[in-house]
Amino acid sequence: MARRAAMAKTATKVADVPAPAGGRQAPDPRRRREDFAWFWRAWTVSTIGDQVTLVALPFAVYTRTHSALAVGIAASMQGATTLLFGLYAGALADRLRHRAVLVATDGSRALVLALLAVLVATTPDYPVAALYAGAFLLGALGTLHDASHSAALPLVVRGRDLLRANGKLSASESVGNAGGPALAGVLTALGVGLAFATDGLSFLLSALGAARVEVLKQPEQIVHADRKSIGEDIREGLRALRSDRVVMHALVLVTAGNVMAVAVEAQFIPYARQVLHVGARGIGLYFAIGGAAGVVTALALGRSDTTRGTAMIAGAAIFGLGVLAAGIFPSTTTVVFTYLAAGAGSVLQITHWSSLRQRRFPVRLLGRVTVATRIALFGIMPVAYIAGGVLAKADSPQALFVVAGCVGLVACLWAWAVGLAKVRLDDVIADS
Repeated sequence: MARRAAMAKTATKVADVPAPAGGRQAPDPRRRREDFAWFWRAWTVSTIGDQVTLVALPFAVYTRTHSALAVGIAASMQGATTLLFGLYAGALADRLRHRAVLVATDGSRALVLALLAVLVATTPDYPVAALYAGAFLLGALGTLHDASHSAALPLVVRGRDLLRANGKLSASESVGNAGGPALAGVLTALGVGLAFATDGLSFLLSALGAARVEVLKQPEQIVHADRKSIGEDIREGLRALRSDRVVMHALVLVTAGNVMAVAVEAQFIPYARQVLHVGARGIGLYFAIGGAAGVVTALALGRSDTTRGTAMIAGAAIFGLGVLAAGIFPSTTTVVFTYLAAGAGSVLQITHWSSLRQRRFPVRLLGRVTVATRIALFGIMPVAYIAGGVLAKADSPQALFVVAGCVGLVACLWAWAVGLAKVRLDDVIADS
């Protein structure tokens, strides 16, 4: 761990992954580019599909129940599966071949969505319990998929290319966040079954794309954990995460950003309607502005290959200033700045955070580390949602925005004080 602490202060120059066994050569640059292209396409199509189900599933539940509580239960399934099975899923992802996990989880999600599509299309009084079960399965499979996906990326691209690669993945996510809900609205209007079927098709295409990534077919590129118990594997991952002070400091900053994001997200519609007097079209336009800012920022990250602590702090600060401005100076113009700041700041922070995590830990630990950090991020969400709602009801949405913005800015000052700004990594840490 002393070696890692020293590496936080200077750029690293180490191997991407362990040397291939048996004297075989690592993939040539052209092969790597082709592999990442398939990896990126698979992520893009499934990310857009995800946004469809995020709208269609609550719509299907509400259509049958007319209950906000029932919708909340369905929406909570992803977070619940991460909290319940995340550590196990991370350990399992580190034991299995990443290509097999990616293909199997995408294929399984396609099957679940196909069954839901048939159910809602052919059964007018479809059971809500089936939707809950489907949401739970999608959440569990998604947790395992995401753990393996994050661990696989350092095998697909060279260590020095991780920031660029994460930037492109973030761009796809921003496109999905901006355009996915609009697509979901059209498909859901035509039929909830069609929306589920469309997302199922996206996962099928994603599975086919992941299967084309040649580097993940090479057994010598995967470093298997020793065959210990799952419990021992989980404890090893948690010890590694807890021992890395740089990543723990960054995790606190990202968690503060998540608190800021979810608190504001939950209360933006009341803020827009009560304070700005903006309708559904205006709200949709703000979301589109934020998504566009995220895409531009993510693509701009392709000009750099260095993970910087200053970039994470800057991203959180930009986001915090935007939220604070909306609370202090509420106006339609100010909120344009808020969403530009939210889109750019969140992508800047998260992209550098992802590459930091992938560069600080060996591939064999990344599944466990990824899920452990996600548990921290998901675990804080209920607190942020409830606290934000209480504050907005007791005072006003503007007060919530002021408090949330201050949380983000105080976290930035703390991160600077503990030395996160000194972090600069150019490559990965050798697997060992």
